[in-house]
Amino acid sequence: MARMNEPRRRGRPVELDLDRVSHVALDMFREQGYDVVTMEDIARVVGHSRRTIFRHFPAKAALVWAGTEQFIALLQHELAQVDPEVPALDAVRTAYVAAARIPEQYVAVTRQRLRLIGENHTLYADGVVRFAEARATVRQAFVERDGLDPDGPEAAMVGDVVVLAAHQALVWWASNDDGDPGLVIDRVLARLGDGLRRR
Repeated sequence: MARMNEPRRRGRPVELDLDRVSHVALDMFREQGYDVVTMEDIARVVGHSRRTIFRHFPAKAALVWAGTEQFIALLQHELAQVDPEVPALDAVRTAYVAAARIPEQYVAVTRQRLRLIGENHTLYADGVVRFAEARATVRQAFVERDGLDPDGPEAAMVGDVVVLAAHQALVWWASNDDGDPGLVIDRVLARLGDGLRRR
């Protein structure tokens, strides 16, 4: 028997379009409220079973934070391209600006994601876990480039400070700026830099 929220199909099953599911979910969150919409609601609208949706998006927050892993991988790639003699904060700034370049066709949906994250405390807090690898990457850059003691208190906080500042810059950009998000990150990290440069 076919599932009630998944129409009976003949032949080969229809593949799940992950981008479409994420975009539909974002529209529903915006129109109805993130806390109100359920995964069952989303599955019904996109025409797939709840189980299928959960196979790709294990939690509702994952629909909003989709693309985080790719962003972190790009940040790591860009950081690796920066001359190792460049001080850590300058190298991280350069990498963040490059990683934050958004293709024109994704600007609108990226703004939508970031606005939703900025407006919902549960979603915002979820980012703490999702950006753990980014924080570790930034911390390691300061250890390797600036000689920061990996066991010292500065190393314990530097990744958190830089990643949170960069993320907050993106959230601000989503609601307040029509330009390049990388430039907003650059401004914020430049301001932050006076207190984080090697002494």
